[in-house]
Amino acid sequence: MDISDWRARIDTVDQIIIDLLNRRMNYAQEIGHLKDAKGQQVRDPRREREVIERLKAYNQGPIGDEAIADLYTRIIAEARNLEGEKP
Repeated sequence: MDISDWRARIDTVDQIIIDLLNRRMNYAQEIGHLKDAKGQQVRDPRREREVIERLKAYNQGPIGDEAIADLYTRIIAEARNLEGEKP
Protein backbone atom coordinates (compact mmCIF):
# COMPACT_ATOMS: atom_id res chain seq x y z
CA MET A 1 0.00 0.00 0.00
CA ASP A 2 1.15 3.52 -0.69
CA ILE A 3 0.40 6.81 1.03
CA SER A 4 -2.75 7.46 -1.01
CA ASP A 5 -4.19 4.10 0.12
CA TRP A 6 -3.53 4.95 3.77
CA ARG A 7 -5.03 8.41 3.30
CA ALA A 8 -8.15 6.90 1.74
CA ARG A 9 -8.49 4.65 4.78
CA ILE A 10 -8.11 7.66 7.07
CA ASP A 11 -10.77 9.53 5.07
CA THR A 12 -13.16 6.62 5.55
CA VAL A 13 -12.47 6.43 9.28
CA ASP A 14 -12.95 10.20 9.58
CA GLN A 15 -16.40 9.89 8.00
CA ILE A 16 -17.30 7.08 10.41
CA ILE A 17 -16.11 9.20 13.34
CA ILE A 18 -18.33 12.10 12.20
CA ASP A 19 -21.32 9.75 11.85
CA LEU A 20 -20.71 8.38 15.35
CA LEU A 21 -20.19 11.82 16.88
CA ASN A 22 -23.46 13.00 15.39
CA ARG A 23 -25.21 9.90 16.73
CA ARG A 24 -23.74 10.63 20.18
CA MET A 25 -24.96 14.23 19.96
CA ASN A 26 -28.46 13.08 18.99
CA TYR A 27 -28.49 10.94 22.13
CA ALA A 28 -27.33 13.94 24.16
CA GLN A 29 -30.22 15.98 22.80
CA GLU A 30 -32.66 13.28 23.88
CA ILE A 31 -31.09 13.23 27.34
CA GLY A 32 -31.46 17.02 27.42
CA HIS A 33 -35.20 16.69 26.77
CA LEU A 34 -35.52 14.17 29.59
CA LYS A 35 -33.53 16.33 31.99
CA ASP A 36 -35.61 19.36 31.08
CA ALA A 37 -38.85 17.46 31.68
CA LYS A 38 -37.59 16.42 35.12
CA GLY A 39 -36.16 19.84 35.96
CA GLN A 40 -32.61 18.46 36.18
CA GLN A 41 -29.44 20.40 35.54
CA VAL A 42 -27.74 19.72 32.23
CA ARG A 43 -24.25 19.49 33.69
CA ASP A 44 -23.33 16.44 35.74
CA PRO A 45 -19.62 16.76 36.61
CA ARG A 46 -19.51 13.33 38.27
CA ARG A 47 -20.86 11.65 35.13
CA GLU A 48 -18.42 13.62 32.97
CA ARG A 49 -15.48 12.44 35.09
CA GLU A 50 -16.77 8.85 34.98
CA VAL A 51 -17.03 8.92 31.18
CA ILE A 52 -13.50 10.26 30.75
CA GLU A 53 -12.00 7.84 33.29
CA ARG A 54 -13.82 4.88 31.70
CA LEU A 55 -12.54 5.84 28.24
CA LYS A 56 -8.99 6.32 29.47
CA ALA A 57 -9.14 2.87 31.07
CA TYR A 58 -10.45 1.43 27.79
CA ASN A 59 -7.79 3.16 25.71
CA GLN A 60 -5.12 0.84 24.32
CA GLY A 61 -3.18 3.52 22.44
CA PRO A 62 -1.32 4.71 20.55
CA ILE A 63 -3.27 7.86 21.46
CA GLY A 64 -2.42 8.97 24.98
CA ASP A 65 -4.83 9.20 27.88
CA GLU A 66 -4.41 12.97 28.12
CA ALA A 67 -5.42 13.32 24.48
CA ILE A 68 -8.47 11.16 25.18
CA ALA A 69 -9.35 13.40 28.12
CA ASP A 70 -8.88 16.55 26.01
CA LEU A 71 -10.97 15.22 23.12
CA TYR A 72 -13.79 14.03 25.33
CA THR A 73 -13.81 17.21 27.39
CA ARG A 74 -14.61 19.04 24.15
CA ILE A 75 -17.12 16.41 22.99
CA ILE A 76 -18.92 16.55 26.33
CA ALA A 77 -18.97 20.36 26.25
CA GLU A 78 -20.64 20.25 22.84
CA ALA A 79 -23.11 17.66 24.11
CA ARG A 80 -24.01 19.94 27.05
CA ASN A 81 -24.59 22.75 24.59
CA LEU A 82 -26.94 20.55 22.55
CA GLU A 83 -28.69 19.40 25.72
CA GLY A 84 -29.58 23.02 26.32
CA GLU A 85 -27.07 24.17 28.92
CA LYS A 86 -27.47 27.86 29.64
CA PRO A 87 -24.26 29.94 29.56
